[in-house]
Amino acid sequence: MDDREHDLLRQVEDRHWWHRVLRRQVLRALCGLPSGSRVLDAGCGTGGMLCHLAHFDAQGVDLSPHAVKLCHERGLRAVSHASVHDLPFPDGVFDAVLSLDVLYHAAVDESLALEEMRRVLKPGGLLLLNLPAFDCLRGAHDQAICGVRRYKPCHVRPLLESHSLHIEMIHPWNAWLFLPLLLWRHWSRVMPAKNQPGSSSDLRMNLGRLNDLLFRAGAIDAWFCRQFALPFGTSIFAVARRIQPGGLSRA
Repeated sequence: MDDREHDLLRQVEDRHWWHRVLRRQVLRALCGLPSGSRVLDAGCGTGGMLCHLAHFDAQGVDLSPHAVKLCHERGLRAVSHASVHDLPFPDGVFDAVLSLDVLYHAAVDESLALEEMRRVLKPGGLLLLNLPAFDCLRGAHDQAICGVRRYKPCHVRPLLESHSLHIEMIHPWNAWLFLPLLLWRHWSRVMPAKNQPGSSSDLRMNLGRLNDLLFRAGAIDAWFCRQFALPFGTSIFAVARRIQPGGLSRA
């Protein structure tokens, strides 16, 4: 992502309905961890998730110096400039690692990144992933933020298992917007102007009551998708646990 997209993300992510729904899912998945647990946001962007992890010993890394600068400007000092390919931490020090819409970026080797995240997790520690779903949803948005791959649950499962990660939950979400987004992304692919360098992402702020209504609808959708494991959605949310030597056990 270029600096322009990070600036846009910083402007909207604290209030934008989609980010609020995602944060709600992350916090729900982390609710079993005691206060003070060590949590790493690997690819933390401009810090929207880190701001909600104050009851943990939370740290962040990002490859973009501009994103790190924006984190520091909002008071998040425990954020450093680093690649998810080479995390600057010893083995087995985190109770949970977050990777929220990171693996699909052009600059990321998904296998190397997952190996590093597994390495810094304690045995039994949690890995939380959010990933863009389904290649049919590819559009100008992906080009603008340098996204080069999208995922299906059937691909995410063996990818995680190949890195000694036991899947506890995996499901698509944002199913209610799948068809509208499919049509919009198809339109963005066939419109030449949208595919030129300098095109922007779909990220926009929906102000006031509309944003709150979208959040409520998105929260209901996320609950429904989690309960009934719908086979479609615009994103995939997964929770996995690092396998301990000799078998599985909880941290």
